[in-house]
Amino acid sequence: MATFLVLIPPGAAAHDEKARFLRDRFSWIALLLPVLWLLWHRAFAAALLALAVQGLGLAIIGHAGLGAAGAALLLATGLIVALEGPSMVAAGLGYRGWTQDAVIVAEDRATAEEIYYTETAGTPERVEPSLTASDAGRRHGPMLGLVGFGEGR
Repeated sequence: MATFLVLIPPGAAAHDEKARFLRDRFSWIALLLPVLWLLWHRAFAAALLALAVQGLGLAIIGHAGLGAAGAALLLATGLIVALEGPSMVAAGLGYRGWTQDAVIVAEDRATAEEIYYTETAGTPERVEPSLTASDAGRRHGPMLGLVGFGEGR
């Protein structure tokens, strides 16, 4: 089973036919080619940041005794993009006015679309953003599977 984030364009109603389905999963291509993966998904700011970090990693590899640190930096960049790439794409769309309409668990995209568009009275599981005082300065939700600590530790 896969989890799909359903995002709708600015000003669109729920179940709009222009909804975008993002599969929230690990991507091997993003692990191997993080900058290209981000560019393909139009996450330009994240791609620029990944390019800078990978450039730093490549520069560090060239120095004697720091090769392992540079390789670790390259691997870490790929892992972060592979694990959190869909969240980065969703955050980028959110900055452009898109809203997350639903989260659907389905076998594949076709099934997720069928579930999303055939719901009548009830809608798919809604994700209502809640902004607490501790989240006021944060622009996005927690990443890397970490939970927020708004209620204390």
